[in-house]
Amino acid sequence: MSSLFDTITGQPRAVLMLQAALINPVPAYLFVGPSGAGTRNAARLFAAGLLNDKNNDQERHQRLATAEEHPDLVIVDRSGAFVTAEQARDIVRTASTSPIEGNRKVIVVTDLHLIRDAGPMLLKSIEEPPPSTFFVLLADEISSDLVTIASRCLQIEFVSIPASELEKLLSEEGVDPDRARFASQIADGSIDRARILASDDGALNRWNAWSQIRERLNGSGGNAALAADLVLELIDSSAGPMESKHSEEKLALDERAERFGERGAGRTTLDDRHKRELRRLRTDEFLMGFSALGAAIRQEISDQTIDSQKAIRSLTAIQKASENLRRNPNEKLMTQHLMLELSD
Repeated sequence: MSSLFDTITGQPRAVLMLQAALINPVPAYLFVGPSGAGTRNAARLFAAGLLNDKNNDQERHQRLATAEEHPDLVIVDRSGAFVTAEQARDIVRTASTSPIEGNRKVIVVTDLHLIRDAGPMLLKSIEEPPPSTFFVLLADEISSDLVTIASRCLQIEFVSIPASELEKLLSEEGVDPDRARFASQIADGSIDRARILASDDGALNRWNAWSQIRERLNGSGGNAALAADLVLELIDSSAGPMESKHSEEKLALDERAERFGERGAGRTTLDDRHKRELRRLRTDEFLMGFSALGAAIRQEISDQTIDSQKAIRSLTAIQKASENLRRNPNEKLMTQHLMLELSD
């Protein structure tokens, strides 16, 4: 079964637990760790193993599950800032239905650390699902709202991937050594993010532009607004490589549909995933920019070219902006406010 998890990087302990879990599976699993650590990919592969319970066609199950097109794989992504009560009710209904083509069905629920008040609605289904239903729940952390659900699951821990592991992976994939090093160092432990940065010719230029943005600030509101506009232009420009990747995936979907006659959830599911990935990209780009700003300020502290109180205020403002990203803020207002605070 080891070949099933070959694409999981930097998670040896989690892979061992996944391999063991397929031998005698339990109703519910909780994968805990940052999304960039590969929990979603691991969930798809684990689902492929569960769905291939008769060991009759591993290649097909893995191909469809990896593309999130398997008829007996249900992936639930939150539709707003939190997992809603309506989504929780839909999950409960889905858990009670029979598989479409096989003997098992796998329900993957992402971002469960954002379950909030909807948690109790899911508890009974997770505790006592039908024999054919398996839950794989993904969470960045075990929040207070998730404690009770977590106690009903087998937990598998995923860790943030070290930059050295990411650099090695990118190098093995043929990425230029300098680009691999840069991408791995600013990817915040995320495989997907590292690959995106490595394929992006403008990533280094955006990092440098963020690092130098404070040079454009002179204390005036108008100047801060112009700097904010520049930042948003940088964010917009980052989407190019991912949009190219999305175009390739749409072509691949059409080719699979023609070759195998299997549309699964089809274009709608793919389009929804692409929208989520673009939203995530914008968040990652903001976080990268905040990291660049912070690194520049810390260098100035080291060089003793910035007043210590100003440095503390600026770093605090950057930290607050990072926290605000979790609340789906108005990007323009958030960025203008940050530029104003950096101007002081």
